[in-house]
Amino acid sequence: MHTEEPGMTENLRSVLGSILDSNTGKWRRFIEAILKNDVDAEDVIQEAVRRVLARNCPLSSEEQARMYLARAIGNAAMEFYNSRKRERLRYIPIRDNTLLPDNASSPYACIEEREKSIEKDLLLQLLHEGLTRLPLKQHEALRLTILESGGLSIRDVGITNGIPYSTLRHRNKQGLRRLRRFLEHELKNRIQKSGVRIQELGSGNQDGIGGGDLCQAQKPSES
Repeated sequence: MHTEEPGMTENLRSVLGSILDSNTGKWRRFIEAILKNDVDAEDVIQEAVRRVLARNCPLSSEEQARMYLARAIGNAAMEFYNSRKRERLRYIPIRDNTLLPDNASSPYACIEEREKSIEKDLLLQLLHEGLTRLPLKQHEALRLTILESGGLSIRDVGITNGIPYSTLRHRNKQGLRRLRRFLEHELKNRIQKSGVRIQELGSGNQDGIGGGDLCQAQKPSES
């Protein structure tokens, strides 16, 4: 049966203060890598701390509190990034947002660039969602070894953070496997939904309008 350490919930604020003293530096670097702005890093950390205190979830140890706060910081950083991105787009003139790329060879180049941008945003959104669904320790492993590794090997990351190499490597592999399954499942569902939609649009043969008739009508006559 799971039991909480005495006073852990009541002393959450002091526990978080101790955790921040030890981890603020590397978390700040992680946030700056996402936002490209060191000024906003402190706001993100404070927002994450505020959320953890507001939720006041029962945490069994300081280690669990550290992982919980790290996850909250990652979520807050991504939300802050998306918010800033939407804010910038609001002030981009429509004329500037619809210009063809410099190397455009056809009128369709702008459409292709827009589709690529939408696809990239979708993949980033799914990646972030997949990361937030991971168990805390697997999420932490991917964050340490990939998102903020600073070029260090898994072994060096483990030594730096006090996690045995075999443990960190196992969590990393499990997290990547879970994340890959999630992405494959979500992308497959979206492709299937798109296919059903296309079939619905192409099966409307009433009044002589349908996918087959339309294709035949557009086919150039042979002479």
